[in-house]
Amino acid sequence: MPTVTESVSKLYGRIAQLESRRLADHPMEREITLRAIRKGLGSASGKACKRIADIGGGPGRIAFALADEGHHVDLIDLTLELIQLAEAEQETRRAAGNKPLLRSIAVGNALDKSTLNEGSYDAVLLLGPLYHLLDESERATAVSRAQSREASGGLVFVAFITVEAHLRDIAMREPSKLVEFKDFYAKYLCDGRYEKSEPGQGKTVQSFHTRSGDIRAFFAKHFADSLDLVELRSTEGILGGGLDATLAKSSDEIVQAWADLLFDSYSVDAQHLGCADHLLATLRRK
Repeated sequence: MPTVTESVSKLYGRIAQLESRRLADHPMEREITLRAIRKGLGSASGKACKRIADIGGGPGRIAFALADEGHHVDLIDLTLELIQLAEAEQETRRAAGNKPLLRSIAVGNALDKSTLNEGSYDAVLLLGPLYHLLDESERATAVSRAQSREASGGLVFVAFITVEAHLRDIAMREPSKLVEFKDFYAKYLCDGRYEKSEPGQGKTVQSFHTRSGDIRAFFAKHFADSLDLVELRSTEGILGGGLDATLAKSSDEIVQAWADLLFDSYSVDAQHLGCADHLLATLRRK
């Protein structure tokens, strides 16, 4: 069954405030993601200031960070409540008059071809949508739509959640689940589909989780002729499972030192990819 996007939107509407704090609470995901984007943009030809589409960017923490660095960013998300949080930050910045603004903020769907103009962006970010697209055809469509919006030689950044992230989570919080729901987990470990239902509410959680080898196979299968996989990087380094939470209480100097270490030494080697909760693929149009 394909994804019910209304269910995904409702889920994030319920947890909008939590989602707005997530990248503050987990600074390695934020900092390593930004470093990966900067690295990609730095190797791209042309002007230093890039035009970027952040599709599924939630309340816009990454989008605003990139705007602060001088880029022109359009933010799109499926969930109205998250877009409203981004709009509130935009208004705060506008009133203060001392911080860059996003170029635009709108509700939109990564699967919708008309969300943004085609062939207009130096980089397109898909840092959330593929977490919740259950069918492989939907994931391929989302990447294809992103690719159609980038200029020649542009970049697409695509994030995934790992199967290992979920296994770490239940091992820490509810280890009995692996036994109590052994049939569910036998299927989950094969297809990566994590779905939950509530009586009378239909599907309340629809998530897709994967592994690094499957990510490479996905791009080879669907985009071998159009996109080069430049790198696959873990965005927590070796600190998946919330191990970076204490860093959120540390000084910026300490956070940056850890981010430098993890980015340089512990985020691209195959032996470390399973240590992360999220993997970020950088792709360049051929």
